[in-house]
Order: sequence, then structure tokens, then C-alpha cells
Amino acid sequence: MKQYLLKAALLLALVCNANIASAQLSDLLGRLTSKASSTGGSTGNVLSTIGSIISSKLTPTSKQIVGTWVYQKPAVMFTSGNAVKSATASVVSRQIESKLQAHLTKIGVNNGNMCMVFEEDKTFYVQRKGKKVASGTYVLDKNDITLTFKGKNKPCKVTPQLDNGTLVIVMDMTKLKDFFEGVGSKIPQLSTITSLMKTMDGMKVGIRMTKK
Repeated sequence: MKQYLLKAALLLALVCNANIASAQLSDLLGRLTSKASSTGGSTGNVLSTIGSIISSKLTPTSKQIVGTWVYQKPAVMFTSGNAVKSATASVVSRQIESKLQAHLTKIGVNNGNMCMVFEEDKTFYVQRKGKKVASGTYVLDKNDITLTFKGKNKPCKVTPQLDNGTLVIVMDMTKLKDFFEGVGSKIPQLSTITSLMKTMDGMKVGIRMTKK
């Protein structure tokens, strides 16, 4: 009889521990999911994750890029998957996005108040707070877009990526200043951002936009 009681007690203890472990695991998963959502993380959209890899499969066609694209926030992407696997990549990416948005906020560029409009005739223009601040022509060639801003002799080559209605335009550090000056958003002290970019191979920085 004592043996049966002992076995029953052990079984009850195991069940209780299993229930506690299950509850703890569920709570942990819930907190992780909540944290991912609050920081913009997503498993369904590759472009919503900081440190995404640039892919030719995400290059938009000439028809797909036509339309009005509203600024959302800065973006960081990589040309190589090796960099993304590095723990440093996430840290540097977040630092760059944060610093770039801080600079943009100072000159009045925030979520929703700037847009790029690509026309079918290969012209484009940039609006900020409803006012046109820049215009020019564009050429979509293979995996890149060459933007030629009106009044600027130096074209700016950028890399577009499109996924689920989100358009990301990124470039290397040599084009970052040209791009922002072209769209009428001259940013001082870009040297801090370009210095951070030098710490990671294959990193490109730019902006993330959603279609209106």
C-alpha cells in the first residue's frame, strides 16, 4: 500500500512540475512575441527585420515601382548573409537607424510626412509635408535604380527591394550624402553614420517606404 501511495505522490509531483514548466514556457514565449511585435519584428515580412539580406528576387519591376511611396523609417540591409549572422550586425544596424532618424527628425522628416512618387514616364519627385522639394528622372537597371536629381550632375545609384507593399531603397556610404541632399534633406554629421557602416562589410543604408 505504501508503495502505491509513494508512486501516486511522485506522479502528482511530476504533473505539477510539468504544468509549472509549461506555464513558464508559455509566459516566456508570450513575452518574446510581444517584444518582437513592439520592435517591428516579423517572420512574414523579410523587410521588417533589421539586417535583412539584399536579394535579386525582391527587386521591383518597372511597373511595381510606379506609385506614391510614403516614408516610414530608416532601413539597413546587407549584401551578404555572413554579416547578418554576426551579433554585431544587429547592434550596429539599430545604432545607425536610430542616429539617422534623429538627424532626419531635426530637419522635419518623420513617419508619413515625406514621399517619393515614381511615374510611368521614368520621372520622379519628392514631396515633404505636401510640398515638392525635389524631382528628376530614374532608370531601373537590373538590381539598381539610378536617380538623376534635377540640378545635380552626379547620378545616385541605389538598390531597391520590394516585399508586401514595402519599398526599401538602400545605398552604400558613398551615396548616402548625395541621396539625402538630392531629396532636399541635407543632413550634417553623416560622418558618424558612415563610420559605423565601415565596421560591417556589405552594409547598405537608406529609407523604408510604404505604398499609398
